[in-house]
Amino acid sequence: MSVQTTPFRRNAVLIMFLVGFVAFIALLYGLGTGDRLASGKNGQAHGASNSIVGYKALASALQKTGTPVEYSRSPSGFDKGGLLILTPAPFSDPEKLYEIVENRAYAGPTMIILPKWNVAGLPTLKKGWVQRLGLFGDEMGVRMLGEIAEVELSVPEEPADGSKSGSPVSANSAIGSSVPRPANTVTITGPDVRAIVRDPETGNALVAYLDDGGVYPQLESLDESQIENAEEADASYFPVVLVADPDLLNNAGMANRATAAHALALIEAVSTGTSEGVTFDLTFNGLGSAENLLTLAFEPPFLSATICLILAALAAAWMAFNRFGPPTRDKRSIEFGKTALVNNSAGFIRRMQRDYLVADPYADLIQKQAARAAGFSPAADPEDVRRKLDDLGEVDGNRFTALVHELTRATNSRETAERAAALYQWKKEKTG
Repeated sequence: MSVQTTPFRRNAVLIMFLVGFVAFIALLYGLGTGDRLASGKNGQAHGASNSIVGYKALASALQKTGTPVEYSRSPSGFDKGGLLILTPAPFSDPEKLYEIVENRAYAGPTMIILPKWNVAGLPTLKKGWVQRLGLFGDEMGVRMLGEIAEVELSVPEEPADGSKSGSPVSANSAIGSSVPRPANTVTITGPDVRAIVRDPETGNALVAYLDDGGVYPQLESLDESQIENAEEADASYFPVVLVADPDLLNNAGMANRATAAHALALIEAVSTGTSEGVTFDLTFNGLGSAENLLTLAFEPPFLSATICLILAALAAAWMAFNRFGPPTRDKRSIEFGKTALVNNSAGFIRRMQRDYLVADPYADLIQKQAARAAGFSPAADPEDVRRKLDDLGEVDGNRFTALVHELTRATNSRETAERAAALYQWKKEKTG
């Protein structure tokens, strides 16, 4: 009858281990990435949003036309080349926005799309869909851009029906001839603001660039730069573009073919001078996360080391599950009994390399055993006993006294063992 030694079968233990191991790695990955795993379908105005105010349609159109598109969920995205599109939330930090713009003067162009619509989700709508409730006030945009430039925003006081994507009126654009003007148009003005898309009724800009000392001929057909001293112009600057009316770029605007075509042309014009793609920032919309050690462990170049550690752990576990035979019990350091005591003592003497010290005691022991076996008196003089043992004869040409003399002269373990064995062999043959 077989006896089951464990309550679980081997395959069951293996499955439990694999499930636990995968769950542990997933937990570490989740802790490291944080909000990076959060879905972009939250209805807000950012590049990963599929709501009416999001820019997912623009990102998809860029990808389909061959432009590389990335979504940045960490501050490292601010240092990438190519066009960086910032979609700040209504209460974003203006100082942080200014710092990013300043650091990117020579890194790549920057586009800031200001929020326009206040939205809210409804239980009856699909995930990520929202309903527009009204327009944000002009003070919000002025506060947000206050550290970057002196600007003023013009926002309609009473929003008209937003069911239509745009009015029949067209706005003048430096990118092409015209573009349909959005309903509830929001415009921007300022001493350093130069129009890219201009409202034909007010003359204000829907989309503009900052006159910061750079030379941007691809954007200046409507409103040329007003740099007084040509020597102060810096051709290595990248433009900072301000989009006051996001309906020219968001999902609602991209539903119109002319608006969509103008949006792609605008992105291409702003990206002039850089061969890299477009990066949509998500950190201003609450979808970013700070980098930590766990984050770095799951990103190149440290990802390869993490994979090696995981494979090593799996290999060690597999070897443990496939060991040969049952587990062995540890032996006692010192066994019970006289034999074990002798063996341990011999091992200790051998390790200390003091074998030659036992030569004299061993010779005396063999002499007493041989005398007792030959019938000599225990009280006899040891010298007389040796002479009588010598009279018993030779073994391999050696008498007892000669063998004892050779044993006591041994200087190492090998000589001691060989000469002790010869003395024992003499005793065994002559006295039994």
